[in-house]
Amino acid sequence: MQYIGYLLVLIHAALLLWASSGALELLLPNVPWKRFSNPDFPTYILIPHWSVVLYASIGFLYGYFTHWSKTPQFMLIGYSFMMLLCVIETFGYMTSKTKYIAMGTEFVTYVVILYLLFKSRYFIEYFNR
Repeated sequence: MQYIGYLLVLIHAALLLWASSGALELLLPNVPWKRFSNPDFPTYILIPHWSVVLYASIGFLYGYFTHWSKTPQFMLIGYSFMMLLCVIETFGYMTSKTKYIAMGTEFVTYVVILYLLFKSRYFIEYFNR
């Protein structure tokens, strides 16, 4: 289970990099990479989108490295906001033919991670050190 923890750290580090890059796209007129932001999304959706991904990724990394006991609850809040935005983006703005598969995959991922954080003996002990 320790390796799952390392995998979650890598995932949330990648999310932090992705969200930081997306936030820079909002602030800078030009960036030296292909834009991550979905062109279908208006700026007023992208601001909370990148903010909540930053919130969740920073929160998880902080919680993991400090063994913060409230990490599972913090992630429940973060993933809940991410799911809400996903619903708004999927039904309101996305045009991809696979948008519902993407949304379902995202939801399943959050549920599995939350299940591990709340129910896995390893993570319960890890965050209560």
